[in-house]
Amino acid sequence: MILALSPWRDFLSVPPLGPKARATSLALGAVLLWATWPTLATWAQPAPPFLIFALGSAVGFAVSLASASARGETRAFLQTPPRTLLLVAAGLLVNNLLYLMAMPRIGPAEANVVSYLWPILLVLIVSRMDRSRVTRGQWLGIGTAFAGASLAIGPSFARGFDPVGVLLAFGSGLTFAVYAAIRSRGQEQHDVIGPSMGLMALLALGMHLAFETTPHLAWPQLLAISAIGVMPLTLSNALWDTASRTGQLATISGLAYLTPLVGLLLLALFGAAAVSWGTAAGAVLIVAGALAASQTRLPGL
Repeated sequence: MILALSPWRDFLSVPPLGPKARATSLALGAVLLWATWPTLATWAQPAPPFLIFALGSAVGFAVSLASASARGETRAFLQTPPRTLLLVAAGLLVNNLLYLMAMPRIGPAEANVVSYLWPILLVLIVSRMDRSRVTRGQWLGIGTAFAGASLAIGPSFARGFDPVGVLLAFGSGLTFAVYAAIRSRGQEQHDVIGPSMGLMALLALGMHLAFETTPHLAWPQLLAISAIGVMPLTLSNALWDTASRTGQLATISGLAYLTPLVGLLLLALFGAAAVSWGTAAGAVLIVAGALAASQTRLPGL
């Protein structure tokens, strides 16, 4: 089993590729894994959110630790700075928790589309951090993306209009944008996502015990939660974290905009949720606007 985990590290470090190609391959891997979130979260219901994160992040931590041990990097894994652990655990927990809370209120497809305004928000945040001016083209792209979100969450709500659900999904995207901007400045040379899953599991477990009732989970739910822990929660963020520190943030941010489209495709393919034409059209507008917003490179990207 441990030998089977070694490709994880191999994929994270593709030596023959140039910096841009390597960043692109890592980001594409993250996009494909992130896109499984809506479908897997639907299959995991009605498990409460904190329990999903407690179990999922525990699985992600265990798999990451086994992989690090197989590579002889256990010491570096366990010596990740506490500040980094807290940033990653808190950022990912809040981001994904808000998404899970939004999903039953406005539907998985709609929540996914709204949450994926985060690449647009990342452009604005990095502009602010670097004190650079957002261009007219970028503002046009940002406006187009927000129009797409409005279309996606307008008359086609899966469960009716719910402003709280929209705010939760938007908060999910904003949280990840802030987190991604900070992590893009990280200097660590080893995986910091896997170690952070351990702290995230403890935080989520404490919140589950304090605020939720533990239900009986069937095997399909447990398998879905385990898959969440490995794919969209741990491995996808490890790939993105590595890609974001290659100096190619502008390039890979454009690829992130594919996630809501792939997520909608998976939802429809597996019949996990109904995907309306309004939601699909909104997702296309978000992708188009976000691509336009990322055309002009910002300082530091």
